[in-house]
Amino acid sequence: MRKLLFIAIAALLGTLGLSACHNKNEQSQATEAKITKPTTAAVDEAVKECQAKHPMAAAPASAGSAAPASGQSAAPAATASGSEEDNPCARATVAFSVWQPYLQDIVTANMQGITSTPYVYFVPSSKYPENQGAIGRVQDQVNTVIQATVLPGNMIAAAGPDSATTAQVLESAFKSASPGSFKGVVVLFVGDKADESAVKSAIDPSGATFKFAQM
Repeated sequence: MRKLLFIAIAALLGTLGLSACHNKNEQSQATEAKITKPTTAAVDEAVKECQAKHPMAAAPASAGSAAPASGQSAAPAATASGSEEDNPCARATVAFSVWQPYLQDIVTANMQGITSTPYVYFVPSSKYPENQGAIGRVQDQVNTVIQATVLPGNMIAAAGPDSATTAQVLESAFKSASPGSFKGVVVLFVGDKADESAVKSAIDPSGATFKFAQM
């Protein structure tokens, strides 16, 4: 199970899937991860290591390129090695790889009652302007899933370095959920206690079972 989760999460930068055994799930407090949450310093170091291996990825933006408006799903800047989406050392991409073990651990620990392939999203930090494109793409993915409505026995989970940003993604997406349309679905929010209430309030009308895990 853990291996399948890791492979899927590495491939999609947003959505991943795995199946789990059927168990009753009535709790709202999620099981916390055993692995320590990654630090900003760890991501910084990983970015430097990546740029050392891929010098072109560290090159400045080309003279003719311009960043789109904040919040757009397109890449925020072009580099000598191509768009931000294509850059192997883009901060959002590197941060995602650093967060993989933590994310894998906490999601796997909370799979009780999930009988179908879950949707798990890593939300990059909004503190870095270059992450805006990646955040926009994740928001689009979550919006699409919510609008399509997830079947009972499934899970939607979201986590990222900035609890408030992760919370905003979930709150925004669930505005389009029809009342009671997510009964039997578990929504796992991995973040800070300060954001728990707002996320739960946004999700409750949908009928989903809300779970919170402290980062």
